Amino acid sequence: MTADDGRLAPVEGVADDTVASFRAQVSQAARDRAGSWDAVAAVLEPPDERLAELLRSGELSTTWRLGARWLGEDAELFTSDLMSLDVYARGSRRRSVADDLARLRADHAELVGAGAAVAGHVRAVAELCRREADAWSAGDMAGGKELRAAERALIEEQLVTVLPDLAGRLATGASAKVWRTLGRVVLAVLSVESGRDYRREVLGGDGD
Repeated sequence: MTADDGRLAPVEGVADDTVASFRAQVSQAARDRAGSWDAVAAVLEPPDERLAELLRSGELSTTWRLGARWLGEDAELFTSDLMSLDVYARGSRRRSVADDLARLRADHAELVGAGAAVAGHVRAVAELCRREADAWSAGDMAGGKELRAAERALIEEQLVTVLPDLAGRLATGASAKVWRTLGRVVLAVLSVESGRDYRREVLGGDGD
């Protein structure tokens, strides 16, 4: 079909489909990011059987894989540590939930302690991500952008002031390997969400 001046006219509905597809992708990314932040909060809160089961089942690493898929090739930042969590999950058949929970609680009490209060702000970021996802799904592009800006502001104001040190203590000082891995994952999430390489800043070298 051509326009009056001979140029090809837009095919009816194509532009709308493209915009709808974009909105769906951004909405899913926001929802995946919400899950990623919720997983971070679960790690920072005082350990309970729920956290132990999330680790033993592999659900936590799956959540972070989904949360990183919007990054494309940059998702490789998570690969090594998530593979370590997979190994931890497979080995859970040889360990009891009680033993895992005792080890989780020991390092958490020593290295996180009162710092667990930041988990409330992490949950707030996750909730903003969910609201952003809903806005994009509803076609509210302006609302989605505003909520994304609110997420960034909350991350800068409440998380970058606390998480690098807290996660760094876990990554370098925990006696349990799983906690050292979780500390690195928290730094990775903060890095991709803030645009600043906290893994490298905190851990030095290549961030390992």
